[in-house]
Amino acid sequence: MDPFDLVIRRGLILDGSGNPWYRSDIGVRGGRIATIGLLGEQQGAFVLDADGLVVAPGFIDVHTHAESGLSHAPTADNYVQQGVTTVIGGNCGDAPLFVSDTFEHLAGDGISCNLGVLMGHNAVRKAVMGLANRAPTDRELRRMRAMVAKGMLEGALGLSTGLKYVPGAYAETPELVALARIAARAGGIYCSHLRDEGLGLIDAVHEAIDVGRQARLPVQLSHHKAAGKASWGKVTRTLELVDRAREEGLDVTLDQYPYTASCTNLTIMFPAWALEETNGDTLLTRLRDPDARAKIREGVTFNILNDRGSGDPGNVVIIACIDPACHNKSLAEVTAMKGLSPTPENAAEALMDLVLDSEGHGQAIYHCMSEDDVCTVMSHPAVMVASDGWVVGPDSEWTHPRLFGTFPRVLGRYAREKLLLPLREAVRKMTSLPAQRMGLFDRGLLRPGMAADLVVFDADRVIDRADWGHPKQFPEGIAAVIVNGGLTVYHGEHTGLRRGAFLRRRGA
Repeated sequence: MDPFDLVIRRGLILDGSGNPWYRSDIGVRGGRIATIGLLGEQQGAFVLDADGLVVAPGFIDVHTHAESGLSHAPTADNYVQQGVTTVIGGNCGDAPLFVSDTFEHLAGDGISCNLGVLMGHNAVRKAVMGLANRAPTDRELRRMRAMVAKGMLEGALGLSTGLKYVPGAYAETPELVALARIAARAGGIYCSHLRDEGLGLIDAVHEAIDVGRQARLPVQLSHHKAAGKASWGKVTRTLELVDRAREEGLDVTLDQYPYTASCTNLTIMFPAWALEETNGDTLLTRLRDPDARAKIREGVTFNILNDRGSGDPGNVVIIACIDPACHNKSLAEVTAMKGLSPTPENAAEALMDLVLDSEGHGQAIYHCMSEDDVCTVMSHPAVMVASDGWVVGPDSEWTHPRLFGTFPRVLGRYAREKLLLPLREAVRKMTSLPAQRMGLFDRGLLRPGMAADLVVFDADRVIDRADWGHPKQFPEGIAAVIVNGGLTVYHGEHTGLRRGAFLRRRGA
């Protein structure tokens, strides 16, 4: 018999289904799992001794923004070092308009992880309507529907929305249903960054579920959380809504990152109306107008108190803006640097100045969630693990620990240390559940014939090392990562291999 390309011996197999582990060998040939069983003396071009180590399907991250970063960091080190072999990009409504062009652009030099993408509602709406705060005309809606249809034909896995961002915030539910129906016809899904993750969380979950009900397609609630202390505990209610929807026969699932802080742009703190661009008016012109600025300040102050600020400007940490002196400083510290007492009102003024100076750009980490809520969400069987991250290149200066530690953090801190869930359940949430959600039916399980995406890790040692002070730290305990049969990470070192595939929707 011909030797295998790769043999993994004596591993503790967690096959992704949630079943208990068993001990076995795995033989890989031609990028696929050729056999699982005791292989005796059969040889492989490379033999990996996994005695005492867990062998699982490669982790699938269903919520990323990786597609743009792969062009300058194709080895995707911060993902594959975690055991992630597949990333799904195009989330939160921000996605490439042309799926085929994206894949062709990345295919030249190759990538180290598999990539699938969603069509983004925000990108489509912006291409047709700019940042107009109104409903689309019939002609504009037809154009948007045609763009979604083309993206689905080219292999997009579904439609994503970012209803907390503009221009998605300007869309009403019927517009979302009309576009989701196009994705549904092609067998796609609807992934939603909800319209509100704070005070309006319950209504926002109702809306997402209703889109799925009307458009007749599966719904994924993205990076599920309750943002702001005033909303902590609401996830118990939202999970009840998910359970009720599933009892009704609606296919609703969720994803989550295991941290109590989010990371996004500074303008998420601004009222959506202030971000509209029409008749020459923009956020920057409004910030220079005293009357408009006063009205914006009310909205920003409200969000500091009730949403991402969670009642304290100290919870907002600036990680990117035009002024390097503000990097890694809290909004309270930035306010004090301006000689002002760090009250919410003064912090709103400081933030508006910072955004104006940075011409609307900038990013922050928002410490606005409850650890109890994180645990409640993670425990739900319909929740999968996801990073909401992006690919970090060697020159990236700002980041969030989730980009380097999401998956090992769940395995080490929540499964092993906190005993919140069994290890086999944690692995299911990283493998077969996301594969099922995205229609990747040749991945996510260890079975002969499946794609040979595998991760080998030490269950007693695996842990995240990235923290708030040092976010760019690779995890510990990941012994090997195999992508499409190729050994991509071995004992903490990236081999340089780029065997990643471009994953199109089935039938595209």
